[in-house]
Amino acid sequence: MPSGPSAWAPPLYPYLLAGVFKLFGVYSALSAWVILISNSVFSALTCLTLYRIGETVYGAAVGRAAAWTWALFPYAIYWPTRVVWETSLTAFLLSLALLLTLRMAEDLQHRGARPHPRRSWILFGLLWGLIAVTNTAVISMMPFCLLWLLYRTSWRSQFMGAAMCVLATFFVMSPWLIRNHSIFGKFVFIRDNLPLEMHMANNERSAGLWTRAEHPGNDPESMRTFQELGEIRFMEEKQQEVRQFIREHPGTFLLYSLERAGYFWVGPPQLNIIGGYDLRIARHIAFLIPAVFGFVGLWLTIRNRKTGAFLFACFLLIYPIPYYMVQPFPRYKHPIEPEMILLAVYVFWEARRVQLSWPVFHKHA
Repeated sequence: MPSGPSAWAPPLYPYLLAGVFKLFGVYSALSAWVILISNSVFSALTCLTLYRIGETVYGAAVGRAAAWTWALFPYAIYWPTRVVWETSLTAFLLSLALLLTLRMAEDLQHRGARPHPRRSWILFGLLWGLIAVTNTAVISMMPFCLLWLLYRTSWRSQFMGAAMCVLATFFVMSPWLIRNHSIFGKFVFIRDNLPLEMHMANNERSAGLWTRAEHPGNDPESMRTFQELGEIRFMEEKQQEVRQFIREHPGTFLLYSLERAGYFWVGPPQLNIIGGYDLRIARHIAFLIPAVFGFVGLWLTIRNRKTGAFLFACFLLIYPIPYYMVQPFPRYKHPIEPEMILLAVYVFWEARRVQLSWPVFHKHA
């Protein structure tokens, strides 16, 4: 059903899909192949960035092991071929941003108080702008990367470069921001669907998880309301409703958020029947194991004072916070899964150093 101009999603990936449809046909089999192959290429490229990150932080051997682990990681194969969305592209771009952050930090240390080349800061900002128009939630990592870079050097000498980085980011975002303002008559920061997502997971009928029946894509009545009000007014109404729910039920909202925090790491409850077997528990375990080893790897990274420990902590502790307030779909964790895999591999690498003393039993005559 036509619903008019939208800011429901960031523009980059929809434009990529539109380009594929233009060249290879709308919803054609060839377009499907091109899209899924492109997703798989993004996932494969993540092996390269992951290797370089591992090499920089832990050494080449850990980097190689992490890259091979990512190549064989089930969800690095599943998401590119199962979901037509920006999931794999976001994971690659975020890992590239982390790699550039680490490389710039190395260069800044060698330069001392001398300013870093402005070209590097501008390229860094352009990358974050690309990330913002791909998956807006991931831009939350940019301030932490910038602050970490400034902290590790004389911030006064690098302040101008950091400012140019921020300007470059807004330069990439500005066409879409201008488009949104000209169409909707108000400032919309890239996308506008957060009120609906929060309402779907925080209402008196939701039990803390997404209520699919109320979504305009599934409910004809909700879609009619969406068309009558327009996207902006519809989102404003949902924002008022979710704010009212939180004001009236703050304890419930807190409980729901804590439950969703757990589901982010173990996967939300979902019926999983294969061959007559209920595999829900196995699915939760498959989600939990990389997370557990990832956090252990983070602890080891901090304890051993490895470069970038602060950044890894932000990825695992700060990035997920927005998803604790909405439905924690499994794919939302994928952008930080390359870093989780690297941290997990580091755990096993460090485990080689552990010396176990096995008791020796002697036979007594």
